[in-house]
Amino acid sequence: MEQRKQGRRSDGRFRGFWARLNCEDMPVIPAWIVRSNFSDPRRIQYLLVWKRESDGKIMEVVRLTCHADGYSGYVQLKRPDASTTVLGIVWRALPRNGGRALFLFCPHCQLPRRFVYGWEWDSFSGWSNRVRNVSWRCRSCARLRYSSEGGYLCQGVRAERLFAGMGFPGKLPPLPRPESWLPYVFTSIDDPRLDEIIPPRQLVREG
Repeated sequence: MEQRKQGRRSDGRFRGFWARLNCEDMPVIPAWIVRSNFSDPRRIQYLLVWKRESDGKIMEVVRLTCHADGYSGYVQLKRPDASTTVLGIVWRALPRNGGRALFLFCPHCQLPRRFVYGWEWDSFSGWSNRVRNVSWRCRSCARLRYSSEGGYLCQGVRAERLFAGMGFPGKLPPLPRPESWLPYVFTSIDDPRLDEIIPPRQLVREG
């Protein structure tokens, strides 16, 4: 497993892993997208695009290709800079109706996972909200947390006092949990949505 050095803050103390970010804010590839490509009889690449909705900026692009031999194989995730992550595929029986689910092997912990993430906290930057691209890995290996951990969704005493001052006393309900940042999935270069999401000059050429 990859070894990480713990940087030090300006006060000389170790930064440690104090800035775990929420997985809902990171580009994620769920196993069901890989399964769709695995089952596609055309045996083609899928283009995955993560677009920031606030300003329309493309934040991440990946070409996904499954290499299958029967019910085994692997998935290749290739970025525009030609960096590539290869994840093994494993099928697990479901407890009901004799179905099966596809899982992805995290290349770091070697455990089957339903989701892999492409960013993690940049622990060497000195900032708690700065991220960096990494090889695709599971939530634990990317040091991410769910937004519901640590009271992030609780509205807190300050918000309760504010609402009490407005005549709405009492404990506030938790904030809704944000949805995962799923990609736009293009299964054909002729998809009419492609020019809307990525202008032609930004189209990623296969390396």
